[in-house]
This record gives sequence, structure tokens and C-alpha cells, in this order.
Amino acid sequence: MDLEAIGISVQGPHAPMLNATSVRVADHQVVLLMGYPGPGHVAASLGLSGRLKPDTGTVRLDGTLDPALLRRRIAVVDAPGITEPDGALPVQTVVGEELAIAGRKAGRKAVLEWLDEQGLAEHAGKRFEHLPVAVRTRLLAELTVARPDVQGVILTMPDRHGGDPQGWYELGRELAAQGYGVIITCAEASARLLDVKAARLGETDQPDPLQVAPIAPVEPVTTIDEEEDVEEKKA
Repeated sequence: MDLEAIGISVQGPHAPMLNATSVRVADHQVVLLMGYPGPGHVAASLGLSGRLKPDTGTVRLDGTLDPALLRRRIAVVDAPGITEPDGALPVQTVVGEELAIAGRKAGRKAVLEWLDEQGLAEHAGKRFEHLPVAVRTRLLAELTVARPDVQGVILTMPDRHGGDPQGWYELGRELAAQGYGVIITCAEASARLLDVKAARLGETDQPDPLQVAPIAPVEPVTTIDEEEDVEEKKA
């Protein structure tokens, strides 16, 4: 997966929402995209994912200009006013809706099993807005990559909820290690705290993405009995 935006901008009703921005991310890469908190973060996320047509510039996925393909392959996580869940809903309701979108079983039993697999069963009955910040971001990201076609993930302003930026940045690195291309938009203060070389909204000359090593395959555990069987076969 290779996502490249060249000089995309979005004009709002009274002023620019996003000035010309270029950014590129591929498999196993993370890009921190910083900028002043405001509509530019959402405009960039929607433009990069084919959900908003930029006024200028182009967005290509694997060299192809195809907004429908972008929408299918590039997912936007927790964008304010767009993909963020209704905070009044119970966590299990949000999970059920997202699992259904992913084409997976979404009944109560399936939802509770999924939460248990993620180590989040204790949060099932809570209002979504009462989730701890780190849990909220991780839960939404894991639900997003449960969709079979997703190759790229855009975490939109996770720092607006507060908490330690290191948590969501490490989450981005974990997703990249699994093979996703990851863009995280955030405020400049968060980028400074992370001490990471970040790209910037409204600029076209950007630093290279962070390359993340793939997760090493897990070696199968050999039991004593299996080792004895192997030795017997060799004999």
C-alpha cells in the first residue's frame, strides 16, 4: 500500500480549512502530521481517505486516482463530528455496530467475546464517553482494522481527549508493525512531547515517514512429546 497526497487543499465557507499539504505513507510506516487544532485535521483525514474531494491537489493509492478505492482501503478513526461514536452509547453497542460494518458477527455474544479477546470486557456496559483515553483509541483502532479491506489507518487528533501521547503513538507503531500504513494527526505540543520528526499540515516539503519493522513470526512451541516423536522419526 502506497498512499500519496500532493498539494491537497480544502477551502471552507469563509477561509481555508486546509492549506496545500503533501504527505506520503506506505506499509509498515507511521507519519505524525501535526498542526494547529481545528478543522484542518478533519479536512486532511477526509481528503486523504477519499471522503472529501480536495479543491486542489491529488491523492493516489498505489498510483491510482480512485476515491472509491481510497474509501475502502483507508480508514479514518475517531474524527470529531464524522467517525467518532456517540458518547452516550454503551460500549457494547458501538462495538456491535463496528463489527457489523466489518462484516463480522455482531450479536451480544459475539460482541462480548470480542471485548473479552481484547481484554476490555469490563467496559462493555459503560457509556462510551466514560472510557479511559488510551482504551478508547485502541478499541476504535482495533475495530477499524477488523475490516477486511483496510490497509491504511488515519488516527484523527487522538490528543484532543487528553492523556499521554506516547500511548496512541505506540498504538500507531504497533499497527505499522502489523503492516498498515498509519497517519496520526495531532497538535504541535504533542509532537514536541513525543520528540518525533513530524510532517506539518499546510506544508508540501515533509520529512520521511518512520519505518517500523514487521512483527517477527511467532515460533511454534515444541512440547517434550513432540521432540521425542521427531527423534524417533530421525532414528
